Amino acid sequence: MKLSILFVDDDVNLLRGLRRVLHKQREDWDITFLDSPVEALKLLDAQRFDVVVSDMRMPELDGASLLSEVERRHPGTIRVVLSGYTEEKSVLRTIGPTHQYLAKPCNTDDIVSLLDRTLALKAMLRSEPLRDLATSLHNLPSPSDLYLRITAEMRKEASSLRNIAELIGADVAMTAEVLRITNSAYFSLGSRVHDVFQAVRLLGLETVRALVLQVGIFRQFDKSPEHAAVLRDLDSYGLSVATLARRIAREEGLSENLRDQAFCAGMLACIGTLVFFDAEPLKTREILRRAEEGEDLAALEREVFGASQAELGGYLLGLWGFNNAVVEAVLYQNKPSACVYADRSSLTCVHLARAFGPRWPFGSRTLRPVMLDIDYVRHLGMEAKVKSWLETLVEDDREAAR
Repeated sequence: MKLSILFVDDDVNLLRGLRRVLHKQREDWDITFLDSPVEALKLLDAQRFDVVVSDMRMPELDGASLLSEVERRHPGTIRVVLSGYTEEKSVLRTIGPTHQYLAKPCNTDDIVSLLDRTLALKAMLRSEPLRDLATSLHNLPSPSDLYLRITAEMRKEASSLRNIAELIGADVAMTAEVLRITNSAYFSLGSRVHDVFQAVRLLGLETVRALVLQVGIFRQFDKSPEHAAVLRDLDSYGLSVATLARRIAREEGLSENLRDQAFCAGMLACIGTLVFFDAEPLKTREILRRAEEGEDLAALEREVFGASQAELGGYLLGLWGFNNAVVEAVLYQNKPSACVYADRSSLTCVHLARAFGPRWPFGSRTLRPVMLDIDYVRHLGMEAKVKSWLETLVEDDREAAR
């Protein structure tokens, strides 16, 4: 089935140019171009679209208002904003209803790449209940203004680590948090980091972007003492998983880039649980209780929410622009053998870190929410190594149960 896309922009010349350069995609995409947001809403009520790409500034109805209406009326539709005003805080604050952001001027490759990524996500996540869940949860988090600024900056040809550091440095609270985490035992840098530029240089852009996303989302959810305690536990658990994933990547001889991806994916591996807990804390706690009694956690999540936390987390990270390796590591963390690219990668490290790493920070703390994927381990030829880990794990669990 073709992906249906609606472009909305009052600039007729821009639409004409898009129609021309996207002509070759017609075999894979059904593309509609409209110069009126009002007409776009009428069409959306009459016809289903997978993706809406809207300009920000239009005379009848601005892009933020249009996409807010799309979110309200058609929560399953993916929403993308196209704007030439990336530096204005007022614009960034209005794109809460947006899943993705493209800065003008952007070339055809940028548009095709973003929409191809959307198509790939829809292929990986065919579940209609999941897409509806991800786009309609009342408390679904949205990336912070700073995260959006950093993402836009990273897309610029003239982008630099210094520019990214300056964006973070303008937010005092975020600066303190990034430096706090950077100097924690999780990174084991050997020497204390005192400025944001040094942190960005040492950690890498993908990890820094994940940190900013995580901190921004945790701020949104930090509403009560109970929430604060859960957030602290999830934060600590995620960083422990990330640290172990990076260590496994290093021991397996993976490249520095794959080590960074493993850390980033490990840190964000449980973002779906965070969303579930914030939206339905009682249901989430009941799921965890049943899982501790022996039921399959992912199956319970699908039964109650329509998707597992890994599926929801991977979907969200894909919508927010993380690279495919990070998205896949989160999406397939429960069963990596289901991934098309089942070779040794950051996915391997995250799966093993969750299966053999820290215990889940809730309940009796004996639950390990990811069961080892034996088929995957055999495919990689890691049976002997994993058997040794498993023996240690069983002994550790015996000690914990005493």
